[in-house]
Amino acid sequence: MVAQFVMPMFLTRYLSKADYGTYAQFYLVQGFLGSILCFGIQSNPYYFYPGSSELRKKHIIWNSFLLLLLFGVIGSSALFIPFVNEWLLKNETLNNLLPIVLASVIFFIPTNLIDALAVVKNNKSLAVVYHPASIIIKIIAVISFALIFKSIEAIIGSILLLNIIMFLIVLICVIKFYPIKKNEKLISLPLLKEQLKYAIPFGVAVILSTTCNQVDKIMCVNFLTVEEYAIYSVAFFGIPGVMQIYDSLCLVNIMNMSAAYKEGAIDTVKSLYKRFVVQTLSFSLPVIGIVCLFSPQIITFLFSEKYIDSVPFFRLYVLTFILGMVGSGTILRAVGKTRLSMRAFALSTIICIPLTFFAIREYGIWGAISCAMINTMLPKIFQIAFECKALKTPVKEYFPFRDIIRISFISGGLIIPIIAVNTYFNLNILTCIILSLIYLAAVYGLEIKYNVFLLDKQKVSAKIQKIKQIRIIRYITKGL
Repeated sequence: MVAQFVMPMFLTRYLSKADYGTYAQFYLVQGFLGSILCFGIQSNPYYFYPGSSELRKKHIIWNSFLLLLLFGVIGSSALFIPFVNEWLLKNETLNNLLPIVLASVIFFIPTNLIDALAVVKNNKSLAVVYHPASIIIKIIAVISFALIFKSIEAIIGSILLLNIIMFLIVLICVIKFYPIKKNEKLISLPLLKEQLKYAIPFGVAVILSTTCNQVDKIMCVNFLTVEEYAIYSVAFFGIPGVMQIYDSLCLVNIMNMSAAYKEGAIDTVKSLYKRFVVQTLSFSLPVIGIVCLFSPQIITFLFSEKYIDSVPFFRLYVLTFILGMVGSGTILRAVGKTRLSMRAFALSTIICIPLTFFAIREYGIWGAISCAMINTMLPKIFQIAFECKALKTPVKEYFPFRDIIRISFISGGLIIPIIAVNTYFNLNILTCIILSLIYLAAVYGLEIKYNVFLLDKQKVSAKIQKIKQIRIIRYITKGL
């Protein structure tokens, strides 16, 4: 998380707004194509892995890896289609770098399998090392290329180099964890059919989801100037760390719910989901609140004063994280009803695309951010409705409302004095960090007391007791 702050701090100061806008548009293309061309294949292991034989596990991973690579090669060629090229690569610099953009997308897509590898293998070292390493390599590559070659073209080339390195790391992990013996086949066609049957509805849902989430940015490429797009892109910086923790909890929870569902334990599925919601909201809600409050200081510190206009858009986008933390759609993935997710995003897309086009054309950047919020939240609302129907449970039993209210009161009540201080005093970034740490410590302490935190109260108490015992033993030993 700390390393991830370095990149925008450097680029927004080193590059002009136009060049940073080009950089942001490159990442839009890579992220957009990278999401839709994965087709949800990287989620296959969470559903198929539990209870499988060792050989079947090998085939699950190799099938997934090779499908991701194939989809990347075939799908990225869509950039040669005039209509697609015109919408995604309207930027002349990116159009001139089309081969680099294509290669970057192709090598990026298979790297999405890394989280699945870490989770299903329960490989904590891979989970801990890979993402920080990728960020550090990215920082070194981008800053080095920028300072040596002094061009946006060189910076984009450095991202390609990063993707190649990460691709090779994933390939080495697959070969090491799942070696294929001489008498074993590399892929299993019957299993491949099962995986595609599971992935197709989910993949369509991913395409529709990505379209909903990115349609505002794609249209902004065509309606906003590069400088305006730079301002708009900063709003989507998000909160580094929060989504990583959410994704980690989410992926493990899907496996646990899937295993419970296959055993027919529907009540366990409900219980696991409710606990998941409490965990995610307990750590994220106070962070979201404090980030919204101190967003002017954060934007100025990270992106410099010239991006201060991004503050209201940043605040609005961060607020959408609250609904995102409830993990709508995870139950549908766990029970194999991915068609319902597809339906949720299909309905949302029908509403979102014309609404976004009209709003951006008429109201510019404010229309874009308004639709970005709607496009993010609407599919989740549909998914919640479908999950309630799938579990045959009313909304009042679907959410752990008592715990959500308790978390909200703790987070909201303790932030009031900090709002007062921020209103009457001009706080610098260091003061904001200190106040934020005090606030989060107070909130998390109360959440632990009322057992609505990320970790169970009993586990936290046991850890504290263990630490005390170790200190007492050390003290006695030292005395002797």
